[in-house]
Amino acid sequence: MESLPKDTTVEKRKKFIGDTCKLHFSNAPLKITRAEGQYMYDEQGTQYLDCINNVAHVGHSHPDVVDAAVKQMRLLNTNSRFLHDNLVQYAERITNTLPKKLSICFMVNSG
Repeated sequence: MESLPKDTTVEKRKKFIGDTCKLHFSNAPLKITRAEGQYMYDEQGTQYLDCINNVAHVGHSHPDVVDAAVKQMRLLNTNSRFLHDNLVQYAERITNTLPKKLSICFMVNSG
């Protein structure tokens, strides 16, 4: 995929992405092009400590997480509205770590 100049990315975002999807630092948005570990990098290569996303768990691009995602996507990459063993087995593993009152999972992603 081609790399666009930052001002073009801003223009296209305004045109194609809904207003409800807010940018952080909207007056001077960061154009993040990659991330590794706890850091994100902009188009100039400037390093930023990521204190916003959920990287405290394992960081960006963690090889174990990438390998697990690739393995699953090679098998099946769909939503949870179809039956699949991995979905129910994962939900069972999660709920086994929680109090009985928290025994139902809703599989969603963050926004």
